[in-house]
Amino acid sequence: MSRKIAFVMAGGYGDRMHKETPKQFLDLLGKPVIIHTLLKFEQSNDIDVIIVACLSGWIDKLRKMAAIYNITKLKGVVEGGCNSQESISNGIEYMLLNGYNEDDIVMVHESVRPFITDKIISDNVNSCMLRGNAVTAIRGNESYLYSENGISSEQHFMRENMFMVQTPQTFKLGCIASAINEANEKGIVSQSLYILMSQLDYTPLYMVDGDRFNLKLTYPEDLKIFEILLKMNIR
Repeated sequence: MSRKIAFVMAGGYGDRMHKETPKQFLDLLGKPVIIHTLLKFEQSNDIDVIIVACLSGWIDKLRKMAAIYNITKLKGVVEGGCNSQESISNGIEYMLLNGYNEDDIVMVHESVRPFITDKIISDNVNSCMLRGNAVTAIRGNESYLYSENGISSEQHFMRENMFMVQTPQTFKLGCIASAINEANEKGIVSQSLYILMSQLDYTPLYMVDGDRFNLKLTYPEDLKIFEILLKMNIR
C-alpha cells in the first residue's frame, strides 16, 4: 500500500520579508509559521509521513521545534538547495535511499502556507490516486494582460480560463524522480514543480480546488493578515 508523504519545502530565506529570521521560522501567535503548517499534516488522516527540506543551518532547530510540538510524523529532514528544484531533488533522493516506494504519493507544499485545509489535502491525495497527479489551483477573479516588457501588451487572457496555482502539488514519487533526472540531463531549471512537469510533458495536470485563504507568506504585511485570520479562527 502506497504511503502518503507531505514533503514540506522550507529551504528558502524570504528576502522580501526584510527580516533577520527566515520567514518560515517567524513567530505567528506563539508558534513558528512552519509549525502551524506541520501541525496541519500531523493532524491529517490522509498523511502518513512528513519530510522537510530545510534551510541550511536551521535543521537542528527544526528538529527541536518538532519535538516540542509533538510532530510525530516527521521522519526526515534534508538540506534545502539553492532553488526549489534542487530542494525537491534532495528530498526525492532521500526518499529513494530510505526505502520509500515509487508508488508513494508525494505532496509538495510550501512551509509558508499554513492555512492548508483537510479538504485540500484529501482532494490532492484522491486526485493523485485516481489520475496520477494533482495541482492545487483557484479560479482567477481578474482578467490578465500578457507583457514581456512590463510596459505594453498585445495579448490578454480572460479570467474564465485562468487559474492561480497554489501548493500542494502532488505526484507519485517515481514520476517526480523521473522528471528530476530528465531535467538534470537537459539542463532545465524550473521555479515550481508543476511548471517542470508541464515543460517535460508530464501532462495533463489535474487541478483540485484550492482556497483563497491558502495564502503564502511573502511580504511583511502578510504576517499581520495571518495573525488576523488566526485570531478570527477563520482557519
